[in-house]
Amino acid sequence: MLDNFQADHLKMAAKEIKEKFPNLLIEASGGITNETLKDYLSEHVDIVSQGNLTQGYQTIDFSLKIIH
Repeated sequence: MLDNFQADHLKMAAKEIKEKFPNLLIEASGGITNETLKDYLSEHVDIVSQGNLTQGYQTIDFSLKIIH
């Protein structure tokens, strides 16, 4: 995982890693938004994660108890 890289630095790092380890999956993460997503796409990046899809929303605290 390449986390919190600027897009241009991420692309360079991903390329270097893929050249040495071609079967390794490269994930880009950290600060990527819908607006900046296109900047992080590269032939050397396999996965792009966006934490904002799950952060910033209200949560509900619940539990499931199974008694047998």
